[in-house]
Amino acid sequence: MCASEPSPEPRHGLALLLLLFVPLRLMSLVWYQPLHVEVATFQFPFAYLQHHGLYPFFDYWLEHPPVLVYHFLGLAAAARGLLGAGSVAWQAACFVRAVQVSAVVWETGSLALIHRVVRRLRGERQALWACWVYIALFATGFVSASYLDNFPAFLLLAGVALIAHGRLMWSAMVLGIGFMTKVFPAALLPVLAKGTARWPRRVLAGGAFAVVVGLTAAPFVVRDRPWLRCGLECTMRRPPWETVWALLEGQYEFGYVGPQPSAFDPAYMRKCGVTDEQWRRLLDLPPSVYLRGAPEAKEGQTNADVNRALLARHPRFRVAFYGVASHFATDLHFIGPPMKRPWLYAAAGVAFALFYVWVFARLPAELSPERRVLFAAFTVLLFFLYSKGWSPQFVAYVIPLFLIVFPTGEAVLWCLLLSVTAFLEMPVWAVYVHGRPGLAALDRVLLQVAVLGRTAILAVTLGRIYRRLLRK
Repeated sequence: MCASEPSPEPRHGLALLLLLFVPLRLMSLVWYQPLHVEVATFQFPFAYLQHHGLYPFFDYWLEHPPVLVYHFLGLAAAARGLLGAGSVAWQAACFVRAVQVSAVVWETGSLALIHRVVRRLRGERQALWACWVYIALFATGFVSASYLDNFPAFLLLAGVALIAHGRLMWSAMVLGIGFMTKVFPAALLPVLAKGTARWPRRVLAGGAFAVVVGLTAAPFVVRDRPWLRCGLECTMRRPPWETVWALLEGQYEFGYVGPQPSAFDPAYMRKCGVTDEQWRRLLDLPPSVYLRGAPEAKEGQTNADVNRALLARHPRFRVAFYGVASHFATDLHFIGPPMKRPWLYAAAGVAFALFYVWVFARLPAELSPERRVLFAAFTVLLFFLYSKGWSPQFVAYVIPLFLIVFPTGEAVLWCLLLSVTAFLEMPVWAVYVHGRPGLAALDRVLLQVAVLGRTAILAVTLGRIYRRLLRK
């Protein structure tokens, strides 16, 4: 009988995997572009404003926390510095590619973290399988090419990995940065408390989180600037979207935070706090900043002339322009409509909180590394089940957790099912069906199928993790 060959060094498999993954993603970005790139539609106008001396949380608010915002502003500035200013269309294309390349960097870090945690829990073979599944999924590539969420997803995973390895102070600081990037990572704060039974370490970890958040927010709250508060108020005011709470409210829209068409009026915007100077500066920008393909000013025209003409006759341009202009408002009553049944959402919140406290109390004071990871996944899934909003790119936070906590076969099942619901939402519902004449019935049914299917997946996987968490 031949002696078995020695196993390769643990890092060799991951190195080979990354050697294939990174060129695949980068070359795909050159050859393929998705139907919808969120950063081109929603983030580029704000990235362009920095070249005209207007900066988030100093001159206007955004619904994203500051770290994520200045992450994409930095990418826009780097792309412009390296590749030149050029036309607005050129700057937008360079900005999109810069964000996509940065997403590959964060994905590479996430793959390394998935491999590290799974190898600790189940061994090298399972760790490599988890990474290969991540690479093979459509949903992960779709998020990487279209959205900004790979950065906060990396921070969430880094927090989980550090908690699993008992590095509580580092985890608290990473989660603090994560909170100022996308809010979600802060859900893991209770998991930190189960990383040690010693109260001094718990208090120090909580203090480290608070210090990081305070230092990050400090530049934007000096001199009583209202913009960070407005960003938080927007999060509280925005109606539910693409969740069971949205269906119960009769909301069949995606997560738009701008004014409704009834508020598309300069006088109304001025009542909401947009000044004449801000309005003038917005009108002076090239029309294609707001809407790709919009006509540019010709000889004898100004940008303001063209923008006013488009505002008068072009519905899509009005939505895009007022979507930007509304971020200069300090009175956010135009965000809505308010929830019809706030009592139901509040009651559900109390029930979710009591359930979580009950689970927390049943667990030992200090968990083993495997149970810390399970508790982290349990916490994130419960958070998403209660959250009033969901967007298809949020699979970037859930899929890695499925790959970490479930055996490969089961993880593939849940990841595939979740990817299907995300695909139904974007592009099938959002691009091909939503708002199309004659498809109103299909519009509602398709979103209901996607939302209820995803909610069922999150609920079932939460239940399976719950059983393992309390059984061990």
